[in-house]
Amino acid sequence: MKRRTIKRIRRIYLFSSILMGILSPLICLYFFPDFDPRIHPISLFGILKESALIFTISLMMFSIALLWNGMTVVRKLIKHKKYQFWLRLLLATASFNLCLTGIIPMTLGPLHQIPALCFFLAYNFFIFLFGIARTKSYVRQGLFSSITGSLMLLSSLLLIPFPSYGVAEIWYILLIFFWNTMMWLHQQKLIRM
Repeated sequence: MKRRTIKRIRRIYLFSSILMGILSPLICLYFFPDFDPRIHPISLFGILKESALIFTISLMMFSIALLWNGMTVVRKLIKHKKYQFWLRLLLATASFNLCLTGIIPMTLGPLHQIPALCFFLAYNFFIFLFGIARTKSYVRQGLFSSITGSLMLLSSLLLIPFPSYGVAEIWYILLIFFWNTMMWLHQQKLIRM
């Protein structure tokens, strides 16, 4: 394939993933209007009959989108080969665990929770290490990723006041969305960081 075709496919895929990220929670909320993130985790949508398929498909799309965007960001913005290997490994691990989180239903307890925890830790560590690697050449740009990674870790403090981890998951997902959007806009040279 030509480079231009690949870029066009990537843009369409990322745009549809963002659109799916906005629409899928609304569709899931339509099927389960009593959802309260203070009481229920987001994975509840994966075991409800009406929303299980949408939940699984959207997690697969997000996993591929995170992997694709992350690999592109690492290739374009990280010049040190030793950092590239570890960042790609962390990113692939996080994406694989997100796929497992979507495939394995929440009713299986630890079999669902372990890949979910591995995703949250691996992706958080990926963004934080990305920031450290970026700081080697551009302090301000690396600081943005390091601060975002720290905020992602601090979102786990939301587990203290709430009986469920739904609120912490929502903040974490918003930070993922924010970081990936900023990196994509930076790659497209639409913003400067």
